[in-house]
Amino acid sequence: MAAGLVLLGATAAAALPAAASTPGPDTAVVDSGAGWTVTRAAGGYVVSLVLATALPVKDDTPELLADGQDLGPAAESADGRTLTVTTGDQSVATAKAVSWQWSSGGNSTAVGPSVLPSEGAQLRAQQKARPTTPGASGTSGTTSGDPTTIGKGSYTIADYNFGAQAIPLADIGGIRGELEGRIYLPTAGGAHPLVIFLHGRHSSCYNTTTLKGASGSWPCPAGTAPILSYAGYDGAGEALAADGYTVVSISANAINANDNQLSPDDGAVTRGQLVLDTLTMLKAANDARPVSYHDAAAGQDVTLDQALAAGRSTYPAGTLTANQLANTMDFSKIGLMGHSRGGEGVVTAGTLNNALPHPWNIKSVFALAPIDFTRATLPDVVTTTLLPYCDGDVSDQQGQHFYADSRDNTFQDNVQRSDIWVMGTDHDFYNSSWTPPYPGAADDWSNVNDPVCGTSATALASGKNTRLTAAQEYQVGSAYIAGFFESTLGGQTGFQGMFDGSGKLPSSVAPYADIRTVAQQPAATREDVTTFKDASPLVSTTGAVTATVCASKYGRTVPEVLPYCTNPGSTLTNQQVPYWTPAAFAPPLNPMTHVAWTGTAGGLSVTIPPSERNVSHYDEMTVDMSPDESVTTGTDMTLSVTDSSGHTWSDLVSHLNAWGVSRMPGSTSTLLGKIVLQQVHVPTSALKQAGLNLTRVSKVTFTPAAGADGTTTAGAYLSDLGFDSKDLGTARVRVRPTVNVASTTATSMLTRIIRRSPRHSTCPT
Repeated sequence: MAAGLVLLGATAAAALPAAASTPGPDTAVVDSGAGWTVTRAAGGYVVSLVLATALPVKDDTPELLADGQDLGPAAESADGRTLTVTTGDQSVATAKAVSWQWSSGGNSTAVGPSVLPSEGAQLRAQQKARPTTPGASGTSGTTSGDPTTIGKGSYTIADYNFGAQAIPLADIGGIRGELEGRIYLPTAGGAHPLVIFLHGRHSSCYNTTTLKGASGSWPCPAGTAPILSYAGYDGAGEALAADGYTVVSISANAINANDNQLSPDDGAVTRGQLVLDTLTMLKAANDARPVSYHDAAAGQDVTLDQALAAGRSTYPAGTLTANQLANTMDFSKIGLMGHSRGGEGVVTAGTLNNALPHPWNIKSVFALAPIDFTRATLPDVVTTTLLPYCDGDVSDQQGQHFYADSRDNTFQDNVQRSDIWVMGTDHDFYNSSWTPPYPGAADDWSNVNDPVCGTSATALASGKNTRLTAAQEYQVGSAYIAGFFESTLGGQTGFQGMFDGSGKLPSSVAPYADIRTVAQQPAATREDVTTFKDASPLVSTTGAVTATVCASKYGRTVPEVLPYCTNPGSTLTNQQVPYWTPAAFAPPLNPMTHVAWTGTAGGLSVTIPPSERNVSHYDEMTVDMSPDESVTTGTDMTLSVTDSSGHTWSDLVSHLNAWGVSRMPGSTSTLLGKIVLQQVHVPTSALKQAGLNLTRVSKVTFTPAAGADGTTTAGAYLSDLGFDSKDLGTARVRVRPTVNVASTTATSMLTRIIRRSPRHSTCPT
């Protein structure tokens, strides 16, 4: 296992973007075409493509292709007009064409509307699309309270700004960036749990005349002003502060203006280190020690009191002083939330933290619509990932790998992990500063006429439209961010059902939100019968049923010994298979078992080993499953559990959680109709009521049945069958062995891209 994770770090590092090699005196153009060149460089070739216009600012990243072969992530020039990859692949010297695409697939540069649709029209569309007779789903009522209900505690808000170039930034070309943000501080005495927010990649500045985004340089040039992305999470920040949490939302505009040009990993390490540097600053303030940074842009040192005074230009009501911050933060309870590239940033902060001799007490991480270019993994920390279904930016929802890559005892740790899919939400509107009419804001779902995710009059009249209003989406984000930290840092058990797979919804969003959660409980409260990731003598099939362990989607991964999970002749795009999103030179992606059947005779059985048959101390049995692409609307299976005396409990999966056998919403868009595992729950109390002896449960069987498609020929994916009881587990702070792949130039079968970055990979102990 450790060796596999070391390899993960090495291969991921090989695929990350970096500034192009500088051609030397012996370089020569060896190939060229319309707008592109291939130049010989030390150890390989530099492939460059000139664009007609600069790419839009997105959290996704561009890649270059030569004759359709992916060369990996590309560095952008300072003006955003040229993309460059350095490679050791000799075939580029005779390429006939060079093109580009986004990492998630496709090369659309379209942006959505910068004006919100009528809220009334959206609400009517939601009502029209809501099923009149909903089937069984993964939701189970509401929480006992709502995380966004403002508590009785008083709090104050203040911005701080040490200057546009107040701190050296890690691994991004030696530049400096701002140390700026917003503090939500409870006014009650004592130290409070500390939560850090980190926004993602968005325009750093906006044109003060046109109000359009104007990124590309930092500090903001004349005629432009900074976009306050850090100020976009007030809903969650204020709710937490009112309940006694100190929240600090930090700015990363300098990183956003430079990461695609200068960073070897699109800013992952830079953002992670900014989080750790902010904790260092806050710890000094909490200890009442002097805090001062040198702002190179202004050529002056700035104290914390001066930074707080400067912050009144962006939050005039702020009255906070440095003295008032002393002894207000409990550094034994730290939580991190990151949005988009900020999501990868906070996960990277957790990984970098593992390598520190005295790591911070990071207990929980919330990744909101994150990217995962580096395939990072995070041990010992309670983690949840929120994934918007109508994400038009990170449209392959690659951030779900934070859950998938860290589960199943990868680290022998003892923490809960979960994925939360929110239907009908886009990427940006979880941040109010990224939502129209804020300058530089637009809907990232650009296909306005799409019947499922679009917002035009045509889309809203389709009867299939799932889009939430901007206000509804923001409320969902605020509720889940606040509820997560109240649960993981504050022990508020009433909110744990939002994250542990129970399907509890906050009362403020329950009337309109379709939210689907998959969770894995801590090792101490879970018994894995089979993960379905490997061929196992416990698993057998009979009759018209076949089962194949598979992994990945055809495309860019390293050679795979397992068959691909997509069907032969599959037309599924990268965006439709988040579990198997191809990544250049990445390790195999999410093995699971593909079950197919041509009739109802036979089934798939899992024999439970004798040593694991006593499940009386667990609350439920769970299995993750999804129909495959041969299913149009829905299929079905009968799930049965048998004890050693032959007593059997059975029910249709559609009665337990219809999402487990139903396709996700789709249209003609190649971004929708995704294959996403859903979690099916069977209470052990139901097994006992059916007469089973819970100390002698011996077999679980899946039998084909006709579903919504009305056919008995279909297929499904299975993963993670086991018994568990819901619990957060125990977050743990410890130094772990960490592999650092330093910047290097190498050519081998695993490193086709020459260059790259520090890459930290945590290994299990």
